[in-house]
Amino acid sequence: MPTYKEPVFIVGMPRSGTTLVQGILCNTKKYFPMPETHFFVRATYNLPEKNLSKENRKRIRRKLLKKSRIKIDREFPNDLTTQKDIFEYLVDQFNTDGSLTFLEKTPRHVFFYSKILEYYPDAKFICMIREPKNVVSSQLTNSPKKNKSVIRLSLLYNKITTAILNIRNNNNVYTIKYEDLTTETEMVLKNTCNFLNLPYASKLVDNVAAPPEIVSSHEFWKKKNIDQEMIQKNKADKWRKALSPGQANIINFITKSHAEKFEYDLPYEWTQILSGFGQDILRLFSPSEFKKAFSKYHG
Repeated sequence: MPTYKEPVFIVGMPRSGTTLVQGILCNTKKYFPMPETHFFVRATYNLPEKNLSKENRKRIRRKLLKKSRIKIDREFPNDLTTQKDIFEYLVDQFNTDGSLTFLEKTPRHVFFYSKILEYYPDAKFICMIREPKNVVSSQLTNSPKKNKSVIRLSLLYNKITTAILNIRNNNNVYTIKYEDLTTETEMVLKNTCNFLNLPYASKLVDNVAAPPEIVSSHEFWKKKNIDQEMIQKNKADKWRKALSPGQANIINFITKSHAEKFEYDLPYEWTQILSGFGQDILRLFSPSEFKKAFSKYHG
């Protein structure tokens, strides 16, 4: 099993260009492509760090198969008794050409910044952020689950922005706003390459198609990344196709104090907020949504 040096973790807000950045960086040929693992936030959540039992390993494998849709042909070897052992075993399944560095992208791994640094003290993190209404509207429209709560997704936005704010001034963290990536692409990618000690090449802008390996079969909303040759310009009002005025105002109200720290201006009207609560309250109090709304990581 290789000892991985200087790995990169793309974390932060879902539906904010995380797949796009992963695909671009994989095209540098320094990193081998792999899908989202959800390893820390799903597969090993609430399990011991060491001395994993056979049942623990079975649960991890089951979560990886169900949540990450990662194909694991056999049981984990018995000598893999720590979470790090299993994580590196998992990563190694995608290291087909013997590369020394991996790039892992699971947005909610931002909550596990300190734990990841215990594994890889030289790791670097790219945090992605985006205007909240476009984040929430994308989660509503590009998901097989159509009854997601806008309130719950707004609370998740706040959880993730809080985690980003706690680490963004660290030397091993670089924050990218999706809007900047799509409008000032060359500058952002040059800064990203400088952060990762990579040589910048213009071909990174000319062809941004993602390797197929980073898109799992169930992630239909990512399929466009495989065929996308050029970065599409950000449509600031794209959210209007999916959100009512009430929903938009409630997102602005809930996320305003967090989003302002990233220079997003979010006005709201109280009458529209009340309308938004009325539209969303039954969704929020469905058993699955209510539980997620107040969970620590899963949102």
